[in-house]
Amino acid sequence: MVCACVVALLSALAVRYPASFEDANRAARANAELDYLDRELGGGNSVLPDQSIAIEARGRIPPDETFTVQVGPRRPGWSALTTQGGVDTYLRYFLLPRRSSETGRWVICLACNRAAYPDATLVWQDAEEGVSILRRPA
Repeated sequence: MVCACVVALLSALAVRYPASFEDANRAARANAELDYLDRELGGGNSVLPDQSIAIEARGRIPPDETFTVQVGPRRPGWSALTTQGGVDTYLRYFLLPRRSSETGRWVICLACNRAAYPDATLVWQDAEEGVSILRRPA
């Protein structure tokens, strides 16, 4: 009985062991093909409608400032993960050490109603994607 189990184990190992290396190599090649931006954003590609909003926010919002995220109605092409909670959670960690706050000075707007921030200055926008960054007065 023990011999039969050992033979079965060795047979399965002989068949699956080389295939596991092929799977690992395939995954490594796919990761190696990613550019720096895709590696930096990681899972944000499935949450954000456009990568540029994250990169622009990181470059424009000073590290010691606060921000808030506002997501408006869903637009065609947005993933199911592009929700207020999904985008807010992703950007909260991506933009560290910047802090998320409901009253944040910076507003990251994804198809939001910019008229809700009449005193805010438009800092950057991608009108085609419907994303923008606003700055409220201090």
